[in-house]
Amino acid sequence: MSIAQGIFGNMCDYCQRFELFNMLNEALLLIDSESGQILFMNQKALDLYQYTEEEFLKLSMNDIANSSMATLRENMDLAKKYKKGHIFITNHVKKDGVIFKVEVSARYMTLHGTLVFATVIRNLTPDGKMREEIQIAGKVQHRMLPRDLENELFRIRSVYQPHHYVSGDLYDFVYEEKSQMLFGIVIDVMGHGVAAALQTSILKYLFMKAIEKNITIKDRLVWINKEVMPFFAGGQFAGVFLFEFDFMCNTLTYSAGGINHFIILNHQGPQIIKTPGLFLGIKDNEEYDQGSYHFRSGESFLFLTDGLFERLAQPMDQDLDFWSLHEMCKKIVNSGECRDDASGVGILVR
Repeated sequence: MSIAQGIFGNMCDYCQRFELFNMLNEALLLIDSESGQILFMNQKALDLYQYTEEEFLKLSMNDIANSSMATLRENMDLAKKYKKGHIFITNHVKKDGVIFKVEVSARYMTLHGTLVFATVIRNLTPDGKMREEIQIAGKVQHRMLPRDLENELFRIRSVYQPHHYVSGDLYDFVYEEKSQMLFGIVIDVMGHGVAAALQTSILKYLFMKAIEKNITIKDRLVWINKEVMPFFAGGQFAGVFLFEFDFMCNTLTYSAGGINHFIILNHQGPQIIKTPGLFLGIKDNEEYDQGSYHFRSGESFLFLTDGLFERLAQPMDQDLDFWSLHEMCKKIVNSGECRDDASGVGILVR
């Protein structure tokens, strides 16, 4: 008996052309609304549930639904109630006994006088595996970040919170003990998810290569921008802030590309320093400025991505010090109120 036969075998030739349903990328089932008998499975459904064309005609919803009759009937009643149908999550079972999670889109309709539920089944198992892999990638990304550092010259405290497992915001820093130079970067790639995370990794790699070049910090940013251009197609871009602390000369030098602010804390309280600079990934021949600041013992600095900086209340309380502001940043990212990736690094000069 072919897949187009069975209960519909005596219908017109047009209705027997069920091969059209095999063009669907999702599994399709037609179910008798009274008996629960499965009247039709397209090829995608046969593959999913592992039955043959002959076997499915002997099946009912009880054979594939791994839920109570009461739950099954409740969902079918909702599909009857709503004209546009009903969508629900449940567990189904394959011929070999494997139970898997599915999303069922059920709609109640009449087909040549037969009242049926037309159901589209989406297997959610691959989504679960992908989510697990993304979670693992997020953990790896987090572990690759440098740990907070402190010595006789400075203390570093960081903040990091992805919006969804992996982050498009990142920071990195490297301290060269011989030259007493601290190099750092804060990255804010447009968007979220895996693509943004890959682009942050590329920028992090380019930052490490740029440190090796004996050029000014603004020229390092120019070089990074040129190198990253092939990885930002279709209007994508990234905000970057480069900074260097020279502890022999007590000088901070910086260059901004899209992240156009940082915070200085001294005896006057927190001050927001703004500096110009276009996002990276937009123009391959873009030039960047650089600024400098002569710091003193006891002063501190915070370099934050927009997802964190924009959550800080403005104007900031003048009584805030480095530790209270860092604690405030941690509370913001842990509150669940951030709707963006959030990252940053703070340096307290001893």
